[in-house]
Amino acid sequence: IGGNGEITYDQTRFANVSARAAGSIWRVMKNVGDRVRTGEVIAVVDSLLVGQAKSELVDALVEESLQQKTVNRLQGIGPAIAGRQVLEAERALAKARIAVLEAQQTFANLGIPVDLDELRTLSIEEKVARMRHHGIESAIGSVLLSKVASANLLPIRSPMDGVIVERHAMADQVVDTSVILFQIADTSRMWLNLNVPLEDVGKLSLGQPVKFRPNGGLAELTGTLNWISTGADKQTRMVKVRAELPNADGALRDETFGAGRIVLREEPEAIVAPKESVHWEGCCHVAFVRDKHYFDAPDSPKVFHIRSVRLGAKRDLAV
Repeated sequence: IGGNGEITYDQTRFANVSARAAGSIWRVMKNVGDRVRTGEVIAVVDSLLVGQAKSELVDALVEESLQQKTVNRLQGIGPAIAGRQVLEAERALAKARIAVLEAQQTFANLGIPVDLDELRTLSIEEKVARMRHHGIESAIGSVLLSKVASANLLPIRSPMDGVIVERHAMADQVVDTSVILFQIADTSRMWLNLNVPLEDVGKLSLGQPVKFRPNGGLAELTGTLNWISTGADKQTRMVKVRAELPNADGALRDETFGAGRIVLREEPEAIVAPKESVHWEGCCHVAFVRDKHYFDAPDSPKVFHIRSVRLGAKRDLAV
């Protein structure tokens, strides 16, 4: 079963990358065509939300520390302190800890990990200094970092290994979380999309080999059928199917076309006859087979025998 096929990116290996907080683009690190690794910084955003989150976390940690000291002091005094005062102090400590967890969750939403245990061991001044450029240390060099005054910088990291295929980020561009800044694709494997006639779908099964020859290409690639649509096009009555094709050399490109065919069965010793040699006799298909003594002698009888044949798979040589 064959037809025209379209190559697209593997959508399971494709990512639209946006900023996790509104702000302006401070710096763009990567361009179209650059290869990136998971977690690699591709741009930096200057976001007011990041600065607020850092202030809230430091405030919450300081408040937690103060409330913990209050509870420890009251508990150390002993029975002379009313139980109500101790309960109120413990309630204030619980609220402070909740505020710390909320501030930590804000950083998690921004994709920046925070080590609370380490921060709790630092003084207030050390907390402020540590959080000033927290999350951006690996994004820019230490020399440049020392000259950066803003504490609002948020790195945008690649979520996967791949190639940047689209870039919409520009320096000083104002963005929010809905703006797609980069598109990243892993091009080592591509999708081949084919349209199959509805009446032929019953012959298909997942795992069947698929052959594809791109337009203008000489080499034929082999993939595997991995999806058959559960519906048909309302107008054409064609069913979409998909196969995965290897693309280690990057020869296949998104939104390009070629000829594809699904191999239903492979028979190395199958008898193949031109379609013009098969005739319909009203009840069955027949073919005229040359007698085995046809070439024995120039004057031997030129005899053909009628043989009933049962047709199998057909291949359009134009595909």
